[in-house]
Amino acid sequence: MKTNNFFTIAMAITLAVAFTLSLGCKKNNNTNTEIKYVTLGVILPLDQEKGTLRKNALRTAINEINASGGVGSGYEIRLNIKSSQGDDREVAASIAAQNIIAESLFLVGMVTSFSSSSTGVVYDVGIPFHYPIIAGSATASSLSGISPYFQRLCAPDPFEANVLANQGVDYGISSVAIAVEDGDAYSMELAAAFQTAYGSGASVMINFSANDPDYGNKMDQLLANNPEGIFVSMLNPIVYNEFFTVLGNINASNNLANTTYILCDGLYSSDFFQAPIDFILGEVNGHPGNFGAFPSADTTSTEYIYFKEKLYQEFDQDVASYNAQFYDIGYLYALALEKTLNSIGVVSIDVFREMVAENIRPISNYSTGDSLVFPSLGWESIKTITQNSNIDYVGASGNCDIDNEGNAITPYSVFKVIKQGDNFSFEIIKIIP
Repeated sequence: MKTNNFFTIAMAITLAVAFTLSLGCKKNNNTNTEIKYVTLGVILPLDQEKGTLRKNALRTAINEINASGGVGSGYEIRLNIKSSQGDDREVAASIAAQNIIAESLFLVGMVTSFSSSSTGVVYDVGIPFHYPIIAGSATASSLSGISPYFQRLCAPDPFEANVLANQGVDYGISSVAIAVEDGDAYSMELAAAFQTAYGSGASVMINFSANDPDYGNKMDQLLANNPEGIFVSMLNPIVYNEFFTVLGNINASNNLANTTYILCDGLYSSDFFQAPIDFILGEVNGHPGNFGAFPSADTTSTEYIYFKEKLYQEFDQDVASYNAQFYDIGYLYALALEKTLNSIGVVSIDVFREMVAENIRPISNYSTGDSLVFPSLGWESIKTITQNSNIDYVGASGNCDIDNEGNAITPYSVFKVIKQGDNFSFEIIKIIP
């Protein structure tokens, strides 16, 4: 869905600030010193816990950079953060983006999360007004190659589907029924990709929505052939809480102890622990009774450990799904800004933003002679290297190689849900490079 009715307002705002960038240079009347800044718009699902966790990961990077002098000759990076919550996240995100444009001076780019919200921002802001956009967790295949102004630090849905399908085959699960959240683009595309990857072993797919009056019949269809596994492709906590509640009630009367539960990365959130999921724990035929997968860096790498420690120090937060990607987005933008300031300096906002967009992908890829830069080097050292050579950024999520389609293929972690005492948690059981 496009929100073209916002275009006229946004264009007027853009033209109003296009005559001069001055990169946020203002005079402080009290001190007669310059206050310098640029702004990034950030659109996240703040109605869900994962939105806050990803915001904190991004802030960790931006705070490190600002604390070490910012970009260029002391330009601070500011964040204008809005939520994509609403019945239609694509429309909600587009409205949020327009509000960010209206409120923000010296806006040089956008950060997005879900595929639906990213789609709205790409069509209504990125393509018409040439704002660079980097998503940390937008996995829809339709976003591949959608625009040179859009890129993401994650693989399209079929990649995750193949990881999960291969793991299911390795565990000897011959038949899988698929439970999918009706109407959610991410859930439906991932479910379809998984069904394709699993072939004839996953012939049953049933759509579920909250408070569905036909819930009982749909559950009967899902379990009709006694599947050895159930793949749950859902994103909304309201939807999957109800699903696991109903499934748990069925388990109490019709034992599902020999069923394996395959979980999408959308369930890798403590929101999932609000559901009655005790019955999915344990083992089945020598393998975990539940498992899932999400994009994750090598958790033993220096950069991941560096990020993990910084995140905990600043926000008392453990690393959750896609957190490393949002941390790296902060550094990619900072490096693109640094490169732009080094090459063209202070120019019109339109020209400056175009150059930022052009610099994002090259700094994520290695070319002969490039210098490797890492967050653990410290921002001051990174700036010095960036001023003197071409670079290849390696971050907490790994080497963020963004290809010509705007995609980055990152390692995946296979996880399972465990319970210690009264507390659920996730345990990583395998890293797929």
